[in-house]
Amino acid sequence: MPPPFPPSFVPAAVPAAVPAAPGACEENHVPWFFAVLAALLALLLTSAGLAKLPLGTLNTLSALGISVIKTLLVMAFFMRLRHGPPLLRIVAAAGFAWLAVLIGMTVADVLTRVVLPSP
Repeated sequence: MPPPFPPSFVPAAVPAAVPAAPGACEENHVPWFFAVLAALLALLLTSAGLAKLPLGTLNTLSALGISVIKTLLVMAFFMRLRHGPPLLRIVAAAGFAWLAVLIGMTVADVLTRVVLPSP
């Protein structure tokens, strides 16, 4: 059986250790991950506790605020945007800004609706 590709396309030997990218962070991230996990769990309990309180429209605002904080924590630490290249940060910020625009337009639509009486 012939090889799956011609011998001229055989990749060269892979180096034993790939050098880190310039500006890459070499610190231990495990303690940070546990700290962020604890913060996310605390924010989860906070949002669950606030959902049980009769705060009116503040329930929605507090839930959105807590979700923004949780999203920023996930983006910064678990998606590694803190140490990522600038272009990746710009794209992530643009996506986050677009999500904020969509949520803002949805909230504006809901708040400006007029309740029509049934015929």
